[in-house]
Amino acid sequence: MRILATLRERNLSYLRTTAVKAKKAKPFIARLNHDVAVQLDYYMSPQFGGIASALVNNRYEQAGLGQVKFLPTCPPGLEQERVRNHANSSSPSAVTLGTVEQNIFIPTLLNQPELNTTAVGAMFRTSPLCVASLRPLEPGMTIGAHSDTVELLQRIFPQCKVIASPRSTKNADLQSGKVDAIQAYTTTEVPTLERLLNDKVCVTTLEGHGHTKLGYSQLIFAANECLTDDRREITQAFLEATFQGWKDVIQDPHQGVKAVQEAQKMLKHLDDEGNDHWYPSEEFQLEMLQLCNAQVKQTFQGDRYGVIAPRRWNQATDWLLDISNASPDDDTNFALDTTIWQPPSSQLAGGELGYRLMEDAKASAEFFLKTHGRKPSLAVITVGELKRYTHAQKRLQLYSDPAKSWFAKTATGEANGFEVDEIFLDDSITTDELLSQIYKLQKDDNLDGIQLMWPLPDHIDTARVFNAIDLARDVDGIHFVGQSEVGSSDPFAPVTPAAAMELLKENDINVKGKRALVIGRSPIVGSPMAHLLREQGAVVTVAHSETTPSLMEKLVGEVDIIVTAAGEPGLIPAEWIPGSATVVNIGATFDEETDSLVSDVAGDLSTVGCRYSPVPGGIGPLSVPILFQNTAKAAWKRVSDVSSHVSQTWTKTPASIRKSFHFPTYTAALEFADKVNEMSDIMDHHANMTFSHQCVDGVDVVMEFFTFDANELTEKDYDAARVVELVYGENAINMADFTYDLKESSIAVYPADPRGSSKLLHLSSNGQVKHYATFSETFTKILPKGAHIIFNESRVLDARLFVEGAGEDSVELMILDLGSVKLDVPCTEVALTAMLRVESVDEGDVVKDKITGTKIVVEKVLGVWKEDEKSDGNGMECIVRIHSDDSVDKFLDNAGSTPIPPYFQREAEASDKEAYNNVYASTGGSVAAPTAGLHFTEPVLESIGADNISYVTLHVGAGTFQPVVASDARDHAMHAESFCVSVHEIKRIVAASKAGKPLVV
Repeated sequence: MRILATLRERNLSYLRTTAVKAKKAKPFIARLNHDVAVQLDYYMSPQFGGIASALVNNRYEQAGLGQVKFLPTCPPGLEQERVRNHANSSSPSAVTLGTVEQNIFIPTLLNQPELNTTAVGAMFRTSPLCVASLRPLEPGMTIGAHSDTVELLQRIFPQCKVIASPRSTKNADLQSGKVDAIQAYTTTEVPTLERLLNDKVCVTTLEGHGHTKLGYSQLIFAANECLTDDRREITQAFLEATFQGWKDVIQDPHQGVKAVQEAQKMLKHLDDEGNDHWYPSEEFQLEMLQLCNAQVKQTFQGDRYGVIAPRRWNQATDWLLDISNASPDDDTNFALDTTIWQPPSSQLAGGELGYRLMEDAKASAEFFLKTHGRKPSLAVITVGELKRYTHAQKRLQLYSDPAKSWFAKTATGEANGFEVDEIFLDDSITTDELLSQIYKLQKDDNLDGIQLMWPLPDHIDTARVFNAIDLARDVDGIHFVGQSEVGSSDPFAPVTPAAAMELLKENDINVKGKRALVIGRSPIVGSPMAHLLREQGAVVTVAHSETTPSLMEKLVGEVDIIVTAAGEPGLIPAEWIPGSATVVNIGATFDEETDSLVSDVAGDLSTVGCRYSPVPGGIGPLSVPILFQNTAKAAWKRVSDVSSHVSQTWTKTPASIRKSFHFPTYTAALEFADKVNEMSDIMDHHANMTFSHQCVDGVDVVMEFFTFDANELTEKDYDAARVVELVYGENAINMADFTYDLKESSIAVYPADPRGSSKLLHLSSNGQVKHYATFSETFTKILPKGAHIIFNESRVLDARLFVEGAGEDSVELMILDLGSVKLDVPCTEVALTAMLRVESVDEGDVVKDKITGTKIVVEKVLGVWKEDEKSDGNGMECIVRIHSDDSVDKFLDNAGSTPIPPYFQREAEASDKEAYNNVYASTGGSVAAPTAGLHFTEPVLESIGADNISYVTLHVGAGTFQPVVASDARDHAMHAESFCVSVHEIKRIVAASKAGKPLVV
């Protein structure tokens, strides 16, 4: 931007000055009258690098804490007990803290609540706990574990034998064969073993293995009383000094190693405890410290390290509670102080959200690999030296987790289940040469995404190059604006603007109707950012290089949302920004003098009163997860595309596709051909079939499809080929795989009374199951944020009658389908599909309704009706006509009863009429209850909110009672049901979907 270079320099100077002052800042409050004691769960080593640095560099003293006392190490699992005992024996002003892993902390406190300890921060976001072995882990192996984790490892590896093993000799035990595997840590024993063996060891990480959730490691906890009065301030000061120590170590790892060594000398009782998993070299200690640094950087949220995210804490706690089969009265934020060490509420922090997005991408990639035998793949093309990558290694060291970094995409892909090919090209490359590189990549059917890094050298024809990228592989959204305006596809948005929108959504910031200012108009950030905001209903202004300072100040002061995407440090003075605004800082520049990232805003936004995304820690953590999410989505979309699937299994010519299918007998081949013909009739597209007799080897059937009129392959050919694949059985759905024996005693024969009092089982996307005592009290709590719910408002009619005749005194007559029937016309004008519960019936038979005496005539017999897979028939399906002048709904209301499911094995009762209809049911037409909605009450609907609810009408037919008796589910004849959705509701549902709201049906 060409806006007052002097203004930028002045503001940048301010940023540098304040950064230097922050480094030299001294505390204002003397706290020396408080004793502070710390119980570490291990001896002094690199995993306590931040504590060592704070101790050696007097950070605790500068924080006013004086000398911090470190208690002697204790046996594993006794840390909380030692903290409690020391706190009980100390003065009322003393503060006692400890460290331990969440997977130890939670079960211990659950079993010994009298320990009264609370988590306040964490040095590691994820547990480095793993199982190390010399060969791949197999069932029957013996695992040596610390005494406090035997039960945990036995739960995770039920097919192995887990025994208690001394932690001081576990490496030797593994090498000698005393055990087959050992509990280890990726930050300590694993590097040691690999040096001793001069080879890689087999590592099974516990976090995520079989849905394991261990939560935080190197957890910092306090005795509960230390979180009250002025001792709470002492605890905060300890956390601040500790994580400032970690910041120092991250900035200078070599000094960090020296700090650990010096701390070991100072704390002799916490020196090496004589174990065999310490490799005596400076290089080894540096590697361990850097591994620990990577763990600590994962805890960065907003403006600080060490933050515990309640959502992650609770997920791990829920998993860990299953160990003891017990739970506290209220396990939400169980034993966690959620306010003592969190970023200010004004900050839109992206750190934890970024990890959630990356975990989703990883799960998708792993499932893709399991399903399709390969990883989703991404190619990243960089031409020349990009200016913003000048300090890439420094930024990676200071801010990034190597498993989630824009500056280490290959490592990020490897850690999360993606194949990444980073291609670096000289800036002398021509446009045609670059195009050739792109075309070559796109010939690979297994390549899912392409990211072409911006900007390109001036001599490159950017329009030609970017247009050459296949829309299906455009995971960085270069086609987004054009396709959104005039295209017919659903393109990916550029990752950084998408990250900004995700951050706004996470923080419940609705942009609809708001005035927004986007500063910057680059094709990959500014322009698509403005487009995304407009899509969500914002009134958008774009400022750019021609905007004068006076106009810029005026625009900034008038808007509700400011997105800075200029990449010009200190461009906007903080005092220009109104306190009511929300600032999204995208532009971030590395300043060499302060060794830090600075935003486009000069000054301290926290003093303005606005909400803002910090730099670092706001948008930065989100971009690379969204890039990999897009890559996973592109992979799934491409393999689900019919032509892509068929191209891998069928032989193509310019005008046809063909494939040979083998059968052991002619009978099997003919059955296959008949099924294909049935489907071809429906599609109106038939195959040329050739049968080749192979004697004792069976029969080959060659299928060939082509579209004569087009004289080339069409989507219709691919559709037909896909149908053939389904018929052949490559995607057979074997019902035996879904067998579940449900005890009759477990089947409820009445709805829950009162409504909404039923239990609730919640199965999360990662396979975790949780039970809740009451539906009505829980549903809205587990509902995804911003969810839009779609309810079926169909009302159940009294479609079960009892008649006399057909040789019987009392026979059940069940109306099977009312969805397409006009209910307000006289019965005589309507032919109804019904079931008579008799063994046989003839056309012309007459029965009479037992309540009204109305004549009902059988006009046509359709066949046997089955609702029990063990029966040859439960009745006869017929077309009947009711000889009454009453309307259909009025007659059923007078003569019928509620059609409860047949497996209830009881008669309908008067209360069923209300109990088997939803509270929101309005349009009659179902003959079976849409039971998913029975548990909703008026208060639950009110808590969801009318704006978050849409109603559709789908009339449920009696076919829902019919069992699947086919061995292959594809052979099951599905019954049809009619539905109706108003245009108004369609628009509301589409709007909710476009807004990114989860749709719950």
